[in-house]
Amino acid sequence: MRQKLRDLWQERRGVVALEFALVLPMLVLLLTGGVEFGRMLLLSQKLQNGAFILADLAAREEHLSDAKLTAIFPAIASLMEPFEFDTNAVAIVSGVQGIGDGDAEVNWQRSGGGTLVHSSAVGVPGGEAAIPEALVLADKETVVVAEIFYEFQPLFELVLDPMTVHKVAYLKPRLGVLDALEP
Repeated sequence: MRQKLRDLWQERRGVVALEFALVLPMLVLLLTGGVEFGRMLLLSQKLQNGAFILADLAAREEHLSDAKLTAIFPAIASLMEPFEFDTNAVAIVSGVQGIGDGDAEVNWQRSGGGTLVHSSAVGVPGGEAAIPEALVLADKETVVVAEIFYEFQPLFELVLDPMTVHKVAYLKPRLGVLDALEP
């Protein structure tokens, strides 16, 4: 009996397979985590660029209308490829104006580009604007705020959970004040 135990202890066949079986779950976790965090990083960059471009395109206009703003939204979907923008996201553009004493209000707001239902983090038209404290607007000074909300669905829910990613960009109008949308 001792001889059989000694022979079994000295047997080396299958050691590599056993070590691989022990390490495989960690390798799979590292691989899926790398893929998911890479996708999340790419998505975050695309959303931030999309929000900036959306705000930039709106802020270039001297007089902004609903039709011009509606024509801008499809550009964001093409910027977001390979991520599906139509069903997983929405873009919201708001005009914010200073009303004195460091306060600001939302003058107008439009959403488009996707079918995700989400309300603006800036506020609602006619209401007080939620803007960063460092962004101080003088009385009658305006800023265009572009927000993008994206419902991120990971490929593998081992590392990341589904989440809503929100990116925002603030730009001052170049040629006018854009305190209202023209019909």
